[in-house]
Amino acid sequence: MTISTEVEAPAGVKLATFFNRLASFIDRRPASVLPLWITAYFAVLWRAAHRPLWFDELLTYYVSTAPTLKSFFGTRFLDPTPPLSFLFVRAGIALFGDSPFVTRLPSMLGFLAASLIVYVLVTRRFGGGLGLAALGICWSSWLTAYAVEARPYGLLLGLFSVAMLCWLNAAQANRWTAWHAGVALAIGAMFLTHCFSPPFAAAIGVGEVVRTIASRRIDKKVWAALLAPLCILPLYLPLIRNARALRCPPEFAATLITVPKLYLAIFAPLLPAMGLILLFWLTGYGRGRRVHIGELAQPHEIAFAIAAVLAPLVTIGYSYWSGAPIWGRYGIGAILGAALILTAMLAFATRRNSSAAVAAAGLILILFGVTRAGTGTLLTTYENTTAAYRPIRPDLPFVTASGLTFLEMDHREAPAFISRLYYLTDRESALRYHTNIFEGLPILRELFPIRANVAPYRDFASRNRQFLVLGTRGHPEDWLLRKLDADGADIRLLKNMTTGYRDRELYQVTLRP
Repeated sequence: MTISTEVEAPAGVKLATFFNRLASFIDRRPASVLPLWITAYFAVLWRAAHRPLWFDELLTYYVSTAPTLKSFFGTRFLDPTPPLSFLFVRAGIALFGDSPFVTRLPSMLGFLAASLIVYVLVTRRFGGGLGLAALGICWSSWLTAYAVEARPYGLLLGLFSVAMLCWLNAAQANRWTAWHAGVALAIGAMFLTHCFSPPFAAAIGVGEVVRTIASRRIDKKVWAALLAPLCILPLYLPLIRNARALRCPPEFAATLITVPKLYLAIFAPLLPAMGLILLFWLTGYGRGRRVHIGELAQPHEIAFAIAAVLAPLVTIGYSYWSGAPIWGRYGIGAILGAALILTAMLAFATRRNSSAAVAAAGLILILFGVTRAGTGTLLTTYENTTAAYRPIRPDLPFVTASGLTFLEMDHREAPAFISRLYYLTDRESALRYHTNIFEGLPILRELFPIRANVAPYRDFASRNRQFLVLGTRGHPEDWLLRKLDADGADIRLLKNMTTGYRDRELYQVTLRP
């Protein structure tokens, strides 16, 4: 009789062995699980992509669906945005129908394309585990909220990533190739998408300068591709002139505190991923051979990534000099540089171990699903709403203090309510309170199918001594309630409610004789 001496491995060892084999398979063939990551991307963004269009998106919608060239170019006074993103939205609506989701589809696909390009680049160099981790890092920023915004930002990020990919491939060619043409076309498309795209195109120029210094050779073909799109920039002059005619409240201007605020807003959601990288490095999880910096990236690639992260500083500087408003979304291209830098740090921390890389990719994807990358706040305006404002004093005109609320109500409310809906204009009062951004609504009403009423304040006040106002006390973009206070009008708060619009306070106003 033979006695077996084999001892069954503990369950924990079996599980670890299974995970290591699975991780090795995913690292070699990440395309097998890539659909799961893409499904998670659309699942997280799905609800936010179907919410009602807000003011800025309605401008995109109206311009994109404009029946005439006059209407298409007629909003340059209110929305100084180059035309390419509008053409993408117009094509999407023509192909797939008219809905908020379709209107946002170019932004969603542009953002996804950018992250997939990062995934491809990282996978080729570091393996599929880190490629999947790079996807999650791209999506974890607060600026992912602009993937579900019918504005140019998601498309700009996609074009920026295409330009980067073409540049990296063109830099390896000894003759003129399609990659060189791709660099010129992608940068030109960036310039035709948003006026604040040049700083991100300049990041590629910084990378090429470093490559020129390192190689001690000027690559004339690459420089020709980089510089050719500059001929588009003179088209910005009328857009800049129109933009400078807009007077925005000082609260939106750049100050010294803008720099930390903008970068904190962009990168704060990435702190868990950074903590994960630090944890891997400290614990030595997935020990393997030591990785040197030279293996992670070439000098020109490092220079490009750093320049992409720092590019928003140029926009902040311009805003500080010109007094133009600054918002965090103008820094969306920084995501590309941040994702490349953090993925390289993760490769260093995990020593490019496949098990550690796949574990990191899974954890970062879970964090993306849990935090929802800033999209959760997009839905709070539309939760637990009430229409109790509609039947209140139906005999009185209903005035919105904000142009945002006015345009959104005009788009969403029924005709019976629209007939009593007003926005009032008064250039003198608007400038007195440092904002004239909605004074162009009368022109907008002539160009697009806006049903509600836009009237001069004095004409309206001479006909209506009592009316309702939906507004927000002290909001910097609005002047109406402040003017009514200054004129000594009787302003009585009737109700505070969640309306589904920016404003929640409904007032009854009685003008003095």
